[in-house]
Amino acid sequence: MKDELLDTILDLDSRVMRHTRAGWPASWVQVNLPSGHIRALLIIEAGGARTPREVADLLGIGRTSVTGLLDRLESEGLLTRSIDPDDKRSFILGLTEKGQNLVTQIDALRRQQLHDGLLLMDEPSLEALRTGLEALSKALSTLKPPAKGGPDVDSED
Repeated sequence: MKDELLDTILDLDSRVMRHTRAGWPASWVQVNLPSGHIRALLIIEAGGARTPREVADLLGIGRTSVTGLLDRLESEGLLTRSIDPDDKRSFILGLTEKGQNLVTQIDALRRQQLHDGLLLMDEPSLEALRTGLEALSKALSTLKPPAKGGPDVDSED
């Protein structure tokens, strides 16, 4: 019974993500960057990758391909690279103010989509969703500590 319920929840999560992602490409056109470049910015901003190698691995692309991607982001004024003090052969990646503003803009579009959908729900459904999401957030927080240099997930509003 629990396996069936978990499968249903995962299927519903996939449907919600498909609905929200449907509006993303149109908003990304405004920034004149390929979606892979935007995904790289989102990964770096979330603390999921600090080095070019980590970005390549998370995007599923070769390390030589990621160099061109990072060069473009840097030339657009969205990304900074600094020498890794622990490994002088590697770089630590970060976002410029312009890069952070772009990520904030993308997040605002995503939040607006969710807000618009939530407005269509009745109050008991919203309460049930809140309770479920609080429980999920608590459960996920026990899986592993936040990534080094990553966002403080407890401070999300």
